[in-house]
Amino acid sequence: EHIGAARLRLTLRNDGHRYSPPNAASPLSGALAPGRGIWLRGAFPCDEFGGAAGDALGGRAPTFGAAYRWADPGGGFALASGGGAWTAGAAAGARVATVDFAYPDASFGCEFTRGGGSNHGGLALRYSDANNYLHLRVTGAAIELRKVEAGNDVMVAAAPLRWDVGERRFIEAALHGDGIAVFVDGGRALSARTGFNAGAAAHRWHDFGGWASLFRGALDAIDPVQGGGARRCVVSASDEMGRMSAAVLYTYASAAFPQTSRDILAKILDSAGVGAAARRLDRGVALVPSMWSPPMWGVSAAEFIRRLQDEEDGFVYVDGRGDWRLEGRGHRGEAPHATNRAVLTDSDDGVNPYFSALEWRSGGGDVENKVVMRFRDATNRGIKEVWALGETPYFEANETRDFLAESEDYDAVGGVLRPLPRTDYTANAQANGRGADLTAQVSASLPSSDYSGKGAMARVRFGAAPGYLTRLRLRSFNAMTYNAPTLAAAESAGSVAARGQRVKRIDAHWTRQAHVAQATVAHRLARRARPRAALRVEVRGGSDANTMLALQAGLSDRLGARYAAMGVDGAFFVEGHRLEVGGGGSAVKRVLLLREA
Repeated sequence: EHIGAARLRLTLRNDGHRYSPPNAASPLSGALAPGRGIWLRGAFPCDEFGGAAGDALGGRAPTFGAAYRWADPGGGFALASGGGAWTAGAAAGARVATVDFAYPDASFGCEFTRGGGSNHGGLALRYSDANNYLHLRVTGAAIELRKVEAGNDVMVAAAPLRWDVGERRFIEAALHGDGIAVFVDGGRALSARTGFNAGAAAHRWHDFGGWASLFRGALDAIDPVQGGGARRCVVSASDEMGRMSAAVLYTYASAAFPQTSRDILAKILDSAGVGAAARRLDRGVALVPSMWSPPMWGVSAAEFIRRLQDEEDGFVYVDGRGDWRLEGRGHRGEAPHATNRAVLTDSDDGVNPYFSALEWRSGGGDVENKVVMRFRDATNRGIKEVWALGETPYFEANETRDFLAESEDYDAVGGVLRPLPRTDYTANAQANGRGADLTAQVSASLPSSDYSGKGAMARVRFGAAPGYLTRLRLRSFNAMTYNAPTLAAAESAGSVAARGQRVKRIDAHWTRQAHVAQATVAHRLARRARPRAALRVEVRGGSDANTMLALQAGLSDRLGARYAAMGVDGAFFVEGHRLEVGGGGSAVKRVLLLREA
């Protein structure tokens, strides 16, 4: 259901008060403030490429992950002097070295230093053999996603990206079914889809591994603590979802009709100040058919996100990279979610991840066997006065004021007209409308399209003479009033007979067509009419498979769980998680909340 903000609690040693905000002598003084960005990432396996310069890469085990091995069929890679791995520019033609992660979908990358010349380096993504693989390459002017198929190297997608010779940057690729996202220094550089599924200059690769972004957000507090002879600092942070409760909207979705869940969420995020690059949104359901879109006015972005999720019957959350995700109602039925990413068992068999603790819940308390959606259309009353200022404020000479106008008589307004002098606004030397007429020296405008849907922002500026604004009103081409509501309902008679009636009511904001509402309640009923077991499992980093899963598993991933003694044997979706890391990274525990698929 509705997900809250991801939260991070980080405890740091603070012996020298480096992380104490009041300490002016700290090299971080002035930089320790709430609101600053924070990024937590980890990698497994991971190779720091320690060893003697010239040692061959092929056959080598990464620094962390002894069960993994580098394959270098062409023999072109070796350890470099000063750290990292490189090809030394020795041979023409493709040189590819790989580590098999055994997961078809994973996130991985490295610190990459671009060398000179016309032979470009990068990352191999999916690899079958030297004649069939998918790869990224950095040219200096662009980053390119390419496929080598039967020996032919062709472009799949590209994006401009300047990368100078000798420049070292962090490059990461995330694979999800046929979707590929590429990040450079944490920012999205390229997104593409391809069904191709195959898994030399003096470039250098450093700290290669299964890098996963675990949390990206903003600092909430930095709290130094001293006691018992120890000095430490507790850092707390939350992701972008946490900020949405404080972002109040005064707008409406302005995309072309029909408007889908993606269009609506994009407008919510735009208005809340979320960058366009930090989004991975399914198209979702077409909710708004034509002509007008209802206002999102005077309520937090978080509330509208929850309402949108209910009408989509999908899932909205912020992932570990800080990207907003909209998963449409059919998302979990599509690749790669149709098969288990891994299978959790009750013992370490050397292949599968295993759990160290398990709690089972029947899911009976989460049943909904009657789902009702209340929806309504509206009637357009045409050109109307939708707002009038209820006072006569005094203005100093050359003073400017903004008025946020909200219509009370109409539920939605569109096409607000620019105020006209003497028709929509007047100004006088006296508050009762007498004295000198100052209207000619006054200007009124609508300065921002950010405020729309149920009103507008009106800006009034006086000229050289002070006086009173004796009239200000706004008119709109389209003044809408809601019609009487209609209900769409779906019910499972068998579930009601077995468990009693359990009703879920959805008050639709965007949906106004009966067939759309009926499809939504039917889809939700199909998910919720029967109990679906829930598991809480602990996965400790006691094996390579566990450590890999602890870093790579994400929300909506499908996992198998098998525990014969309890009779558990099925497929589950990840619906919540908690990651605990201690001992400088040596102790890792992932708690997964799973729901029966």
